[in-house]
Amino acid sequence: MSWRWNAPPGTPVARRQTARKVIVSFLVGVLCLGVAWAGNGLVPVRDLIEDGTSSGAGFVGLEQSGSGAEEDSSNAAALEPLQAGQIYAGAAKVSLLPRPDDYKADFPGAEWQRDHCTTAPSETPDEENYQEYPGYAQGVVENNIHNETHVSDFRVRWNEHSNCIYMGGYGLGPMFPITKWDDNDDPAWEGAESTHGNYGLWTRSIAMSDGSETVVLTLIDAVYWEAHYNNMCDGCGFIDLTKQLAEETKLPEESFIFASTHSHTSPDFIGGWGGVPPWYMQQATDSLKASATAALDAMQPAVLEVGEEIVRARNAERRDFYRSAEDDNMSWFRLIDADSERPEVCTTPTPSPSPSKTKGPKRPPPSPAPVPTPVCEPGSPGQAIATVGAFAAHPVTADESSGIGDADFPAVFAKSVEGRFGGVGMFLQTGLGNVSPRGSKVEMGDGLASLIPPLKAGSQITEPDLRVGRTFWDQPATNSALSALGAAGFFDRPFNQAPASVSVGKGGEENKKCRSASPTSVRTSVSALKIGSLWITGGPGELFSNLSNTIEERNPNGITLALGLVNDGLGYIVQSFETDHVGRQAVGFVGKAGPVGLSEYEDAYSIDHCFGDATLEHTLGLLGSL
Repeated sequence: MSWRWNAPPGTPVARRQTARKVIVSFLVGVLCLGVAWAGNGLVPVRDLIEDGTSSGAGFVGLEQSGSGAEEDSSNAAALEPLQAGQIYAGAAKVSLLPRPDDYKADFPGAEWQRDHCTTAPSETPDEENYQEYPGYAQGVVENNIHNETHVSDFRVRWNEHSNCIYMGGYGLGPMFPITKWDDNDDPAWEGAESTHGNYGLWTRSIAMSDGSETVVLTLIDAVYWEAHYNNMCDGCGFIDLTKQLAEETKLPEESFIFASTHSHTSPDFIGGWGGVPPWYMQQATDSLKASATAALDAMQPAVLEVGEEIVRARNAERRDFYRSAEDDNMSWFRLIDADSERPEVCTTPTPSPSPSKTKGPKRPPPSPAPVPTPVCEPGSPGQAIATVGAFAAHPVTADESSGIGDADFPAVFAKSVEGRFGGVGMFLQTGLGNVSPRGSKVEMGDGLASLIPPLKAGSQITEPDLRVGRTFWDQPATNSALSALGAAGFFDRPFNQAPASVSVGKGGEENKKCRSASPTSVRTSVSALKIGSLWITGGPGELFSNLSNTIEERNPNGITLALGLVNDGLGYIVQSFETDHVGRQAVGFVGKAGPVGLSEYEDAYSIDHCFGDATLEHTLGLLGSL
């Protein structure tokens, strides 16, 4: 099944035409890619897609093979014309709960393996470790006994079971398999809602159009999702998906913007911690596309409002050897169904008739009948189609040892705003690279969500003209360890064996610019869009806060969401004046966690000292061109 948009929104639309073998500790640290990179129509996606235009947690059915579902033609006709100050908007989300049975036709051995998953380390754990990490230790013991059940997945560079789903972002290699899902539709959930919340993991999409240009912002609960892949899938990278969706919808490629939440207890979609099975990679890919097209299909006239708060109590910088600026700005925007608002209506009852005159003794004239009191029916500000928040803080508050696939505090935020306002909630990261959270999963999610004011209490964008763009460049890769192992496929992001150079910086003083050159490079991009005074930008990794702060201050009279982990996942993105050159040449692998503390560990996962400068300058240049 596929959706096709052969004309811009507002005109008639036709839709649905269809190892752990490592020799030395240094090499181990490199291979995991980890610790800091931490912290064809569509097959059926799910019986239900949650649609942001429905009330509460309403659902709209997806067409499925053999289901006999009738095609929804709600947007097949021309959309309702926009009134002044309105924009078209739609939202949808698709559950990522694993469904191997739906993929057995293409992947005959598809199953969700929940035991015999952990194969590292090889030593037998002691009782203390067994109690602390039950899934981890039990898996080691069981794999030593049941080796015949173990089949390696050669798409990744670890010795793990090919049908296991691993968390991304904690430990080393396939340490933490996901054995339960934060969703009571999972039979293994067993009432854990009381302690874990039943928030689920999702792909979420929001579509917006001014009738001329259109943008779809899609978010997946994942540590990373790459622009392109070597082995884990064929053509499922974020940039690959923009090309596919552009062909299917007839919208420009830059209209599609993808991002990751960076929740560490969500699945590992890059292979650094064991990865996911091929059938589940396909399910996640289908879910990304399905939520994007469903959001387009759900578009209707809406009102856009924005706001921001300074939130110093919820994050803090975390660098070891120098102070760094954190981004404590929580920005948000909300789309409200333009047809759902109901004004207060007051009616005055008909006055009682005056008493009739009668014969008899004279009496005082009757008192006039009291003036009837108006009866008022309360108004309603309407219902949200989507509510989106953005803040900087690593999602590392969920419990990795529980074995529960968990989307961390971004899921708490989303569920909270959905319950208050309706529609679809979404939480994205800004300059999280050097920033840690303050508070538990619930404290973070509910605390940030509580800052969103009631409907119609934000600042309305009265001229929501939309412009969107994307620009690419070849970034030199001078991190010796990451460049060599990335080129060799030890983490699943292709590097180019082609030279590249950059000379970037503010102003025209050449001696002040950051310069870099390398025989190895990576092609990457930034995205940006403007909707009136609302700006949204996206960098290809974990932006440091100085970078996001700099982008935000370029829009002093508006609201800016300077997002990271957009359209790519290339580690930490640090500006040259903040970088630790020693840490970037492998030493950082033992920096923060090492006994000596030699260097900053984030730099070990930064591909080049000019990467932050190049990302910033390309973003500002793109904004200037819109």
